[in-house]
Amino acid sequence: MIQNIFSWLPFFVCLFWLILFIIQYKHVDPAKKFFTYFLLVCTLLYFSHALYFHRYIYYYSLIESFYTFCSLAVYPLYYLYICKLTSIKQFSLKSYWVLLPALIIGVLSVIFYGMMNEAERISFVNHHFFQKTDGLFFLSFAEQAQEIRISVTKILFILQLLPVAFYGYQKLSQFNRSVSNYYADTENRTMAPVQKLLLVFILFAIFSGTANLLGREFFIRESWLLVIPSLIFGSMLFLVSYIAYTQQFTATDFCKDAADNICRDETEAETTSNQDSIILSRRLKQLMEEEQLFRQKDLHITDIAIHLGSNRTYVSNYINQELGLSFSDYINQYRIGYAQNMMTDSASAFSMLEISEQSGFANEVSFYRNFKKITGTTPNRWLRQQALK
Repeated sequence: MIQNIFSWLPFFVCLFWLILFIIQYKHVDPAKKFFTYFLLVCTLLYFSHALYFHRYIYYYSLIESFYTFCSLAVYPLYYLYICKLTSIKQFSLKSYWVLLPALIIGVLSVIFYGMMNEAERISFVNHHFFQKTDGLFFLSFAEQAQEIRISVTKILFILQLLPVAFYGYQKLSQFNRSVSNYYADTENRTMAPVQKLLLVFILFAIFSGTANLLGREFFIRESWLLVIPSLIFGSMLFLVSYIAYTQQFTATDFCKDAADNICRDETEAETTSNQDSIILSRRLKQLMEEEQLFRQKDLHITDIAIHLGSNRTYVSNYINQELGLSFSDYINQYRIGYAQNMMTDSASAFSMLEISEQSGFANEVSFYRNFKKITGTTPNRWLRQQALK
């Protein structure tokens, strides 16, 4: 009973999300469309798992090659999904090279099984994946080749985990930096949820590698052993799918916001790149402290560049390199400073909502998050601390 429930759990989790993504497929961004393919492969992968743990030896012998492809393809597909999230570049055929190992190994498996008759195929699968005995005293060429292929599959599975995690995290970090250097308000505009989940995904990958080394036969010995990987994989797949389903901001949205200013930036780059940074610093300070441009809601770096008569790249580089801040942090420091003055003004009696709005924040959540990020404490606690001084 336990084995029946938990052997199917990851499959039904994948199937549930796959149906939701298919329903909205025509109306979503390219990243979510690609995630649908990822879910399809995961669904087929864990369907194969369920057949294995139910000991359907005949049926498993028919799909083992497909299982091999799916197990090697799932992590590269997630990496490609991250690429879709963080870039608007169309995939060419060579973009799918990360799937080449899975394709080659899968095709070789089909060829080697095709060289066996049905009795040989079932006998090989039974002894290699289920009984793990020395019952096969003589191995044909196809069976020997298949054993080598299985060993290579395990090695490739482990080798691909680290590059996927490393380069995936790198792409997400780079995108988040670009967003922080364009928007003052980054709420719901970054890949922070995906980035955090990728860290968990790395732990998930480590567990996957460990389980792969142990082999599925390790978990088939006792029914209760299956509970552990089933709960871990099921939970992880649910979280990954939930984050993908609720992620609204992608590189497509970012480029739509930035597109109107790209041409102007390029044409002015040559004339502004040699400006004296001292002049820029003085004008920027005036813009913030006297004109209080930071109080403008949904402020973009292009708004600053227009007021300065400069270009976005030059202003962004100055803030990043000379001040050591992202554009978002630079603006929000002024906003928090303004909010603190309002909070300590004895002649005023503003609510936190009014303070956040007048300081330029899009909402109260953004105000609280940035206040704690910059001061290390909450607005109410900071106000109490000031009262004690």
